[in-house]
Formats: sequence, C-alpha cells, structure tokens
Amino acid sequence: MNWDRVNVWTNTLYTLIHSLNLSKQIYFGNLSTIAESVTNAGKWLTPECSYQSVLIVHPFGNSRVTFRRDPNKHFDEIANQLLKMLIQDLVVILDEMMSEVILARSLPAPNYPQSKIAQLKRYLPAKYEWAAFGCLELVAARNVLTHNGGRWNAKSIAIVSPFISPAPTSGEKLMIGLPMLFRYRKAMRTFLNEVKP
Repeated sequence: MNWDRVNVWTNTLYTLIHSLNLSKQIYFGNLSTIAESVTNAGKWLTPECSYQSVLIVHPFGNSRVTFRRDPNKHFDEIANQLLKMLIQDLVVILDEMMSEVILARSLPAPNYPQSKIAQLKRYLPAKYEWAAFGCLELVAARNVLTHNGGRWNAKSIAIVSPFISPAPTSGEKLMIGLPMLFRYRKAMRTFLNEVKP
C-alpha cells in the first residue's frame, strides 16, 4: 500500500497550519503585497500546465489582485474553508486507497466510500472497530460540508447514527476543529492497515 499520499497530505497539513499561524501572528503582514505573492506563487510549479489547455492563452496575473475581505477579520472563515478542503482531500485519498485494498482482495468495487468501508469492515479485528467508525464520520463530515452547506441531513445522519448517540439532528450545523483532522487521519491509517491483505 502506498502511504506516500497520506504522508504528502500530512506534510501539507503541517505546512498550512504553520504558515497560517505565522501569518496570523503578524496580522498577515502588508496586505497590499498580495498581487506579488500570487505572481511569485505562479512560478512555484513549472510548467504551468502539462497539456495544451485552452486557458493557457489567457494572461495570468494581469488582473488586480486584492484582499476583498481582510483575513484578520475573517480568520474563522479561512480556517473553516481550509478544514473543508483538507477533509475533502483526505476522503479522496481514503477512497482511492480503499479501492486498492478492494482490488487486492479481488472484491467487487462499490461506488461510495461508506460502502467501501462497510465492505472492508468484515476484515477488521473487533478491537479496531473505532477506526471504521472514524472513517465513516470522516465521510459523513465531508458530505455535510460539501453537499449540504455545513448542516446535517438525513443521508449523513444515517451514516453515523448506528454508532453516535445521540445522533446529530437534521439541519444542525456541523462544527469541527483542526484536531479532528488528526483523529480522522489516525482512524484512516488504522483502518487501512488492518484491512489490507
């Protein structure tokens, strides 16, 4: 099993947390230099695109880049959006890695991450059941944040209600902090390590 994807994700997580923390400490520095930062970031990866995108002919960096919202005043929004992006990415990695395990076990591949977790859970020793539940929580959280505006709905509640009591209620706002990312990653690592052939 290729853990490099998780290791790269973890390094990215640490870098983003560290960078955002440093930026917050200096009140995001001189906000008027954002255009320069964007231009510099445009040079981080080359080539800009490895295929002949129709967008290559459109200029990069010629428009006026400014903070429309002061990151000092909107830090909570930034932190929440960062968490959402990292959760979405972690679910994609989990889904891909479960597909590899399913293929290695010569099992039929379900379409959804929660179905893959259910399929692989039969290979999980009982003492690690918490890891499967943690992976299901991760998937439910991603669904709530991505598809339902951050509020619990019946489908996501159905994923977690067998093991969370009391279960969230429909319409309730999902609130999770950064420490949950570390818990989700731990659950994912444990689950995948225990179900691999």
